[in-house]
Amino acid sequence: MDAFEKLYSYICSLEIIDTHEHLPPFEQKQQNLDILKTYLTHYFVRDLISAGLKKQHLEKVIDADIDIRQRWTIVEPYWNAARHTGYGRVLDICCKDLYNLPEISRSTIQELNEKFIQFHSSGNTYQKILKERSKIAFSIMPCNDDFDKKFFKTVGWLDYFIFPLNYNDVRYIEKTTGTKITCFDDWLEACETSFQKMLNSGRIGLKTSLAYKRSLYFPRVTRNEAEQDFNRIFFAKKHLVERVDVNAGLQSSEKFQNYMFHFIMQKANKNHLTVQVHTGLLEGSGNILSNSDPSLLTNLFIEYPDVCFDIFHIGYPYQNIVGALAKMFPNVWIDMCWTHAISPEASIRALVQWIDEVPLNKISGFGGDYAFVDGVYGHQKLARINIAKALCKKVKQNVFGVDRACEIAKMLLVENPGKLFNLEQKGEK
Repeated sequence: MDAFEKLYSYICSLEIIDTHEHLPPFEQKQQNLDILKTYLTHYFVRDLISAGLKKQHLEKVIDADIDIRQRWTIVEPYWNAARHTGYGRVLDICCKDLYNLPEISRSTIQELNEKFIQFHSSGNTYQKILKERSKIAFSIMPCNDDFDKKFFKTVGWLDYFIFPLNYNDVRYIEKTTGTKITCFDDWLEACETSFQKMLNSGRIGLKTSLAYKRSLYFPRVTRNEAEQDFNRIFFAKKHLVERVDVNAGLQSSEKFQNYMFHFIMQKANKNHLTVQVHTGLLEGSGNILSNSDPSLLTNLFIEYPDVCFDIFHIGYPYQNIVGALAKMFPNVWIDMCWTHAISPEASIRALVQWIDEVPLNKISGFGGDYAFVDGVYGHQKLARINIAKALCKKVKQNVFGVDRACEIAKMLLVENPGKLFNLEQKGEK
């Protein structure tokens, strides 16, 4: 057995911690099951759109009432153009391992769909895929409501206090906190209540994805500036419950947003909470990439030394910056969630480089980041392969031997995320 085979075999034996998912908090019985409809809800569909698939054609492709062979004819040229991306490879892994077919193609799509429907109709797929096939001890995901504790641990999500999208967000805050929002003090009180409820319910950290909406640079502003913005945004002289158009945008300003972000960070700092931050690539078909540059967070790393910042997605394509930040700041950690599917090669290269520059106890090796459970399986397998390849490069360079490589793999996939969130996990079956 060569070094890669030995290392990969060991990595496959590990029961791992998954740092990030977007699965439903409880397994749901799906109606009108269809593999194209499911697999094109997330990620790979963006590659298809990038390859040229039009919106009107996509709507037909995911319509389960249309014969799947007809739908495949529409999507096939774009699928073949994108199938070797990380997203495409994740799906082919699912096809091979979960449904015993060589790839997703014209010759397999009908049988694959039949097997997919049969498998998912039988239920208990979280147990079968997450526990038995993927060997995931538990997955961490943002969730403010109830969840299945057999499969998940959760972090709180308070972005709606920083960037409320519409009056529905305000109504939700009033309902969940029991606070009527009539002034800025009410808003802060409601935020305080939500934060305390989050702590009391056992959430193990916080998550923010504000880079989808604005820059990650959050300078300090005064309370007076924030309150003035609040009064302009929320029309404090007239109570919000009187407003009819709950879907109207609030047009919140950056001063208000910046103050609220620091308000929440101060509480995270006092409670020594880990904060997961979306950086780098923005899922979807268009956004402002520079808003998610992880270097924009530097002032926060300095101002909140007792907060561990879990930098998501290796900041791709800013992974070199993330490595430098993790080297400079004790409270900056690197998270490889989503990344193995974004670019397998970039993930391997980044890990090889970080071994040279970043302490190895600051890197978490896997987070599936999928909205459907099959994707988690395909992604974790690709991640195990990538980590084995990266560590083998260092074995061949005589930086360390195979035994040490196995120890590092366990750090990345089990020990580091466990320590980051103050969790204990034995890591092997």
